[in-house]
Amino acid sequence: MGKYRKNLSGELAFRSFVPDPLSEVCLDHEAVLDALISEAAQAVRELNASAEQLSEEQIRALLRKESEASCQLVWGVPPSLYGFLTADTDSGQEWKKDVVNLNEASVYALEELDKLPLSGRLLRNAHYLMCRSERYEKKYPGEFRISPVWIGRKNEGLQQALFVPPVEEDLTESFAELEHYIHYGETEHVLVRAALIHYQFEAIHPFLDANGRAGRLLNLLFLMDQGVLRQPVLQFSDILRRQPVAYYRRLQHVHDTGAYEPWVVFFLTALRDAACATCRQIAAEK
Repeated sequence: MGKYRKNLSGELAFRSFVPDPLSEVCLDHEAVLDALISEAAQAVRELNASAEQLSEEQIRALLRKESEASCQLVWGVPPSLYGFLTADTDSGQEWKKDVVNLNEASVYALEELDKLPLSGRLLRNAHYLMCRSERYEKKYPGEFRISPVWIGRKNEGLQQALFVPPVEEDLTESFAELEHYIHYGETEHVLVRAALIHYQFEAIHPFLDANGRAGRLLNLLFLMDQGVLRQPVLQFSDILRRQPVAYYRRLQHVHDTGAYEPWVVFFLTALRDAACATCRQIAAEK
């Protein structure tokens, strides 16, 4: 598992997490994991076949739905309150702005994949676009953070936090290793690598805000860049938003125990289910 760094002293002391490099992660390939790899890969192949006849307009519509679901995860609003979110309220307006900005960031990043490597530079540019609103003015859009962030209960600080991602000096090194793994870590199946990359990005938490949205976009970009997905139509966030507690707990479980397998199983199951659900959605709209 990763290690913890002690920061500051006295009443201000806190511990921050430093994830192990993904190149050092060795998974126990039990039967359930290998079966899921095959099932997820088959589901994605079927999705690629289903998406072959889609028009550009249909592809854009599915990409926007993915942006909507990713933003729903952020706002923590169940589908039954979806009407509230799209109403002319302050929260509804902010949510709609987040969706528009994330969709624009996704379109930009997918187009730039032909010109730029999948890297921190590309993600920072996309992050700038997804955070173009007054709500993020003080969150340094498009820049990696230089101050600590933490995950915990409301009104709790660094000292009581459930999880403190790497501080600046560790963040730089950890993200450089992640970039290297994205391009050269080929010891695992590409879908397993996608799971590990998603975990590592969230563990590093490189931005002050919008790390979840950026991490889910990274997942799409990686699958597209690797040629696993032929079109950006996978409704992955829609599956995650239906089980947000399990999603976040599985990520935290890796921090706590160093056991990656439960997270990878969760990720592959969600990926398989998302591919199958997207196929059904495409078939229903024909």
